[in-house]
Amino acid sequence: MLRNFTFVQKVRLKMIHIRTDNNEINSDREFGCGIGPELPKGDIYFFASEASAVYKSDCPGCNPGGPKKMGMPISQLSGRPGHPGYGKFVDIARSWGYD
Repeated sequence: MLRNFTFVQKVRLKMIHIRTDNNEINSDREFGCGIGPELPKGDIYFFASEASAVYKSDCPGCNPGGPKKMGMPISQLSGRPGHPGYGKFVDIARSWGYD
């Protein structure tokens, strides 16, 4: 749904929903939270089949855990043994093939 970012910047977004029906016909819209078929003004949606839906949806009914975060903040990692974040640093390094 977020195809035209200029439009999105001009409209004040209230909430981002996940559309569960995967049908282009707007009169049959269904959302994870049960709202609809019309959304409140300013709300937008992603289809559930879109990979980014769970990373961007902030509707508590559509995405109960909230938007999923990708990665690990660099501030929480440490390359120094014995320091907080070193274990995660080692896990990431191993996932890239380093010892």
